[in-house]
Amino acid sequence: MKKNGHKNINRQSKKIDSSIEIMGVSLSGTRRSEVLKKIWVLRKKMLHVATVNSEYMMRAREDIAFARVLDNCITVADGYGVVWANKILDVRRQNLVERISGVELVEEILQHASQKEEKVFLLGAAIGVAEKAAFKMSKKYPGLQISWYEGAQSIALEKAEEASMTIAKINAYEPAYLLVAYGMPHQDLWIEENRPYLRVRVAMGVGGVLDEWAGVVAPCPAWVDKIGMKWAWRVAHEPWRWRRILRIFQFGLLVLYHKLID
Repeated sequence: MKKNGHKNINRQSKKIDSSIEIMGVSLSGTRRSEVLKKIWVLRKKMLHVATVNSEYMMRAREDIAFARVLDNCITVADGYGVVWANKILDVRRQNLVERISGVELVEEILQHASQKEEKVFLLGAAIGVAEKAAFKMSKKYPGLQISWYEGAQSIALEKAEEASMTIAKINAYEPAYLLVAYGMPHQDLWIEENRPYLRVRVAMGVGGVLDEWAGVVAPCPAWVDKIGMKWAWRVAHEPWRWRRILRIFQFGLLVLYHKLID
């Protein structure tokens, strides 16, 4: 897999979803409207949506297995750092990538599911969090059919029987949408590893979204998110994240380095 540089893979109109590559990592869902169209399509084969930020980009550059997982997904630019990187590295196509907030995307999924009477399954997070999140969302979207399960509490050490039980619970509910809160990179690795067994239309890793819905952590204000400072908000409210936030600065320096050598 190419580890540096950037290129346009699919030369299409800016009004059409075009796949591009940023420092060896492909973004296949660059336009919000087109991504949503793909999510709403009735399909037999599961669609895996991955919300990519700077941390994802760094992980994919270092972890071939994770990079291959992303290659099988519809990948969207969840972080402003990814959008910024595209602008820095390719000024000719700097308006091609739309920032598609993962939080907003899952809210649209819930709204759509409630209107179409489709089922949603929440998986992961700490004990009790998914249940609280489901309760809050069922109040926000009347008529929403939603269920939950915590799954393995140590997903990195998940046993085969635990995975089988989790998949059985999901498939028994017959959801259209599976939202997995195992954290990066485990949630997307888990979805892809179990793709052959999951009978869902769309699966998506949602990170800490369930914590926000459940009220476990304070949601980032929209204005803070829109100026690209959500990472600072998270560190202020969850200090343990500071080591992970360092990856944002590493990513920024790497982008500037590639700009200089290009």
